[in-house]
Amino acid sequence: MPRDVEHTARAFTTAYAEHDARDGKDDSYADAGARAARLATGELAGVLAQKRPSQDAAWAALRAEKARQTVEITSAVVPDGAPAVTKSSALVRVAYTLTTTPQSGPARRSSEHIALRLEHTPAGWRVTALPWA
Repeated sequence: MPRDVEHTARAFTTAYAEHDARDGKDDSYADAGARAARLATGELAGVLAQKRPSQDAAWAALRAEKARQTVEITSAVVPDGAPAVTKSSALVRVAYTLTTTPQSGPARRSSEHIALRLEHTPAGWRVTALPWA
């Protein structure tokens, strides 16, 4: 996979999945979407930063713990059966470890993954969709 495709996929995933519910940090779960939107284009870029009721419970849980979520990317690959990366488009599956660290108590880790559709734009590679999400 070309380095610039992988770089964008990794950077988007990190921006999209990291949240900081400590005082004075993120204001909502959607803040991560706003950060990720800078690496997206088209309809997806407009949707990412929107606050959605489906996020309320997850954000409330993080706020109750004043937790910070961090991402460690473990792989970025073209999924089995997906077309090869071309000069204009790519499908990438990014696997990562999500660590949730509450203000007090032990950290929790989980293995996560996200599928991304990327397109090459005049601004470089950008995420256009989250297929299978």
